[in-house]
Parts: sequence; structure tokens; C-alpha cells
Amino acid sequence: MRTLQAFGMIVVTAVIAIGCATTDQAMFRVDAGHQGVADSGDPAGSTPPVWQYDADAPSYSSPMVDARHVFFGDNDGRMHALDRETGERIWHYDAEGNIEGTPAVADGQLYFGAWDGVVRALDIDSGRVVWEHETDDRVYSSPTIDNERVYIGTGDGRVLALERSSGDEIWSFTAGDGVYSAPTVAGGRVYFGSLDGHIHAVDRDSGQEIWRVETDEPVFTTPASDGDVVAVGGYDATLYLLAADSGEELWRFRSGGRIFASPALTDTRVVFGSRDGYVYAIDRDSGQRHWEFNAGSRIYSSPTVTDGGVYFGAREGTLHALSLTTGEEQWRIDLGNEIYATPVVRDGMLWIATVDGMVHAIE
Repeated sequence: MRTLQAFGMIVVTAVIAIGCATTDQAMFRVDAGHQGVADSGDPAGSTPPVWQYDADAPSYSSPMVDARHVFFGDNDGRMHALDRETGERIWHYDAEGNIEGTPAVADGQLYFGAWDGVVRALDIDSGRVVWEHETDDRVYSSPTIDNERVYIGTGDGRVLALERSSGDEIWSFTAGDGVYSAPTVAGGRVYFGSLDGHIHAVDRDSGQEIWRVETDEPVFTTPASDGDVVAVGGYDATLYLLAADSGEELWRFRSGGRIFASPALTDTRVVFGSRDGYVYAIDRDSGQRHWEFNAGSRIYSSPTVTDGGVYFGAREGTLHALSLTTGEEQWRIDLGNEIYATPVVRDGMLWIATVDGMVHAIE
């Protein structure tokens, strides 16, 4: 069904990843807390791009970058491994269904799920399969690495905790509907949204439910958490800030459109985009608006935040850089095709994918 496919395309379009391929853990929106804050200098927005890679297939997967590679999936079921410096393809792996989630890397292995219902671990240097774990439905969710476990959601409403070394199931939790959200791990809890219209928190070790918060509509976005609070946007156009231990609502902010882009969480602000075409910076303590920026097009790309900047793509194809302090635009680049993916910012560089399957590397 096309509507279901579109939801999957939207929810998995956010990623940044940082780290060394052989030692650090790199995943959706930096780390297991998915706060979307990059420890990097700000790219200058120089054009033309340093390089561009054409997957020759539509893609809604965001790139994931480690010290040597750029990884991303496409709708022909291929996982691509590119050389980070040149954009040349090193290898690709063929799955049996669309790959729309963002892969994760830990200790030389790449983890991802696909529409064929299989979660896989591959060797990052060769693309060789290390293990496979079969689920009962499509996998839209991006995997989350926390110590020796992989957490991932499934289309039939489950969140799985798998052994990172073997893919063996440790526990599963069943929500009332599909989980497209990447599980967020912080403070000993796993947080995620579901199409059942709830934000869930379960115990990291046992999978037992701790709390759930009902919203008015499905939740496609991935929560951001530092262990104290949880920020999450809903299909009901509302950004919620919750107490991490209890689910108590601290405040809510109503935007003018449904929220598919996952929020970025800093010590002082929550930054998110909405389908109303605006990016909002909200005071973390009070829930009051610091600033808003009108991109003039629906926003499905989750913002990546640095000390000084906010980076995101608008659906009509423009990559934007804003001041984190004021929301003023610093630069923009027209990439020529729709943007659902989230930019990766690392070492003063930026990588982003467009729906036509192009990956762009920008200084």
C-alpha cells in the first residue's frame, strides 16, 4: 500500500553518525540517545560538492559516515559502501527488499534491517554476512547499538533486543501497531514511538514496560533523550517533552503541521522541523519558542545540530544551514531533488542524500 510505504520513507529519514569504524559505535543521530548533536566544526557550504555518488535507484535512507566509509541503502534493496574521501563504491550488498532505515556500525560490523523482514550484520570491509535474524514483517526502523545489544523495531509492532555478536533474540516487546521509530536507549530505558499512538518506555535489560504516553495520532519519529528528558514529535503536530523516568509531560509545543522529522536535543533547546515548512527552536526548560525559520517547503529531514549551526533539508530539494542562536540562514544549496534524509556532519564536512539516490559530500 503506497500510504504505508510513504510513512516508512518519512520516518527513517534522519541520521548522523560519528566514530571510528573499528572502535566507536556509529548510528542514527550520533549515538543511542539520538540527540542529533554533532561534535564537529561547521561546513562552509562550498559548491560544487566534493563528490557525488549515484545509486541509480530511489533512496529514502540517510547516509551513515564512519572514519573511512559512507553507507546507505536504496529501494532496490542494495546497501552501498562508499569511500568517504572519493565517493567511489567499495562494495554493495543485495537484500530482498527496500532498505529505508539508517545502518549502524560497531567494531567492524554494519547492522541494518530491510523490507524482507531480515535484520543483518555485515563485515564493513567486505560486505560479507556475519549473521541474519528473521522477523515476521518489514523493517523500517533503524538499529540502535547499546553495548553488546542491537535494538530495532518491526512493522508488526515489536521492538527486539538482539545479541550484537550473534543476532540471537534476548527479548521482544509488542506494541499495539508498527514501530517505525528507532529505539532510543538512555538512562537504563528504551524509548520509541508506535503507530498505536503511544510513546513507550521499556526496561533496557528485560523489555518490561515502564510507562506509556498516549498521543492523538501515530508516532513515526525517533525520540531524543539524555536520560533526564525525552523529546518526541507526533503525527498530531505536537512536540512533547517528557520526564524520562515517569513519562510525565513537562510541556508540549504545537506546530502548524504533522511532525515526521525527529527532534534534536541540546542542554538548552529542542530543535525540530514540521510539515508546515518551519524549523522551530524551543527552550528546553520552558517550552517557549526561541525562533522559527520558514523553509517554504515541507520538512521531513531531521535537523543536525552543532555548537553553532542547524542543518536540514527541505522537501523541495534545498539544503539549509541556520544559526543555532538566532535561526538566521547562513547558506543554502539547491540539490535538485527532494530531500527526506538528514545530513551527516563530521570533521567540518557534510553528507546528505536526495530521493533520486544521489549522495552529496559538501565542504
